[in-house]
Amino acid sequence: MRKFFVLFMGVLALAACNRSPEYYFKRANISVSRGREMQAIQEYNKAILLKRNFPEALTARGMIYEHMGDRQKAEQDYRHAINAKKDYIPAYNNLAALLMDQGNFKEAASYLEEALNINRDYPYAILNRGLCYYKLGKFRAAKADLTRALKMNPKFEMAYYHRALISKREGNVNAAMEDLSRAIEENPSAFLAWYELGKILYQQKNYANAAQNFKKADELAGRDMKAETSFWLALSTYQIGYYEQALESALLADELKPGSYMTNGLIGDIYAKTGDMNNAGDYYKKAEELAGAKAGYYRARLAAIGR
Repeated sequence: MRKFFVLFMGVLALAACNRSPEYYFKRANISVSRGREMQAIQEYNKAILLKRNFPEALTARGMIYEHMGDRQKAEQDYRHAINAKKDYIPAYNNLAALLMDQGNFKEAASYLEEALNINRDYPYAILNRGLCYYKLGKFRAAKADLTRALKMNPKFEMAYYHRALISKREGNVNAAMEDLSRAIEENPSAFLAWYELGKILYQQKNYANAAQNFKKADELAGRDMKAETSFWLALSTYQIGYYEQALESALLADELKPGSYMTNGLIGDIYAKTGDMNNAGDYYKKAEELAGAKAGYYRARLAAIGR
């Protein structure tokens, strides 16, 4: 039985020799297109077994590992691909993007600079380096990269968004609003763009349009940001006199993120506007207890309603 097994394995090995690494690479790509990730990994494995330094297969396999949440294996594959072929730019860009997700922007920027030394006009590397520079506080360099990336590909939503944040820091509100609008145009589900545009409109006292943007942001927000969007939606709808809607949003914000003196103070304001002074007083009292150095503001509110 053992001899038969050895012979059978030998036949399989000979059969495999008749297939090229590129054959298995193409089969793997087809499996990826059909959503069969585990089968694709097996095919990439065969390609890499036959051609150890196969940067395209290594990078593609790394992308699957990354999608599956195994970042350690993904990083190993990207680094192996770079070592296999020093001028294979997608591996640099993918490794940099992985490092960015981990918050390692300095190392990511260094790999992107290496990629751009190979090809200075690789748009994704320019975009990602701009994002790294932004996170590292190098705003002038970030803006230059983001602008250059947009000239190469006007559909880079994240470039519009981050360039808008830089313009806002610089006091150029009109440029910021224009870029945020472009980000939304490219991706109507761009939650952060709706949210930031809402805050700018609110600062301009354009409360009605701010409320519309916060409503959209609130619809798109994940649970980690829902308290923030609910608060801003409550604040803007309060300003335009929609007190019932404002109260609903403010109470939700307080439920999702208890202990905010600003939210409790806003709820107090809404109750006071609708004539419910008992509830207004209760929430002003909570806000006073939470506000620390700003407690005096809510003591004044309490005094104004006779509490």
